[in-house]
Amino acid sequence: MGVFGRKKNKGKNNNDNGDELPPPIIKSPSVENGFKSPRRVSLKDVIINGSSQAGTRPDMGRKQLSAKSSLSSHVTRESMKQRMSIATLNLHGLIKDDLDDDSSVASEVIPSDAFTKTMGVSRQNSTLLMDVASSSIVNADVEDPYNMPFKSQYEPSEMRCLALVAHNHMKPAMKEFVMSHKEVLKKFRLTGTNTTITLLKSIFGDDPEVCYGPSFQSGPLGGDAELCALACLEDLGGCFFFMDPLSAHPHQADIDCLVRLLNVHNILTCINPCTAHAMSFVLKSALEDGRLDQIPSFFYTLKSPGVAVYKAEQKQALEAARQS
Repeated sequence: MGVFGRKKNKGKNNNDNGDELPPPIIKSPSVENGFKSPRRVSLKDVIINGSSQAGTRPDMGRKQLSAKSSLSSHVTRESMKQRMSIATLNLHGLIKDDLDDDSSVASEVIPSDAFTKTMGVSRQNSTLLMDVASSSIVNADVEDPYNMPFKSQYEPSEMRCLALVAHNHMKPAMKEFVMSHKEVLKKFRLTGTNTTITLLKSIFGDDPEVCYGPSFQSGPLGGDAELCALACLEDLGGCFFFMDPLSAHPHQADIDCLVRLLNVHNILTCINPCTAHAMSFVLKSALEDGRLDQIPSFFYTLKSPGVAVYKAEQKQALEAARQS
């Protein structure tokens, strides 16, 4: 017997030919059932039909079909909507099927849709969140509680820039975010990579209250590197970076460099829509109450605590080099 309980391999004369064991037999379900693998099923087929029946062969038996579709029977349109971003739905040609009405793609955003399109919250929960936001406003009947006008204690020229950056699949989410928080965002000097700034200008139009900082190239053409330079020149106070975690980027080195320098200079940074949404309330509170202590990176040059340790080590290395 072998170590795994199988008999050792023997030759024609029933003699042992070593300790070599025969390879284990692995039976594929498709081979055992006697049918070929089904064709690839598109994501649109799965969501629209609610199962993978579109990809099965017509000569399959009912039991085989039932077993094949059991894993995907729970995949409904509503459940998939909660797992997919609006950009992904658009890429797979599903955006029109999942819109309840034409108003959600109009120039004015529906407040409850902002949670759905920027953070993946279901429509039902998004409506509940908006009800909580509206009920928190005393003696005010407003349709959009996140875009209530307010007076800032600081002018955009008195603060460092706020950069808005979004990868391609995250640009629809960035658009919805800007439209649902534009009253706060337009109190800053706005900057960012080329395509995102173009998106901002299409939203704000000719609004004289909006102030823009320097505009840069698209990310793969050096825009992230230019933002790094702006941070080193001490004119970047915050960055809302909607990063796509599911796609490869040709300028990944530049992305890593930007995130690293944002940390080195201790600049206010939000790298996903949920964090940016939460930070918008801090920004509004700081501007409205004149609390620059809440957003110090827009007014002062900060450093990571690790910078002091790094400089001390560099000083020791320099002294050692001089004495050698």
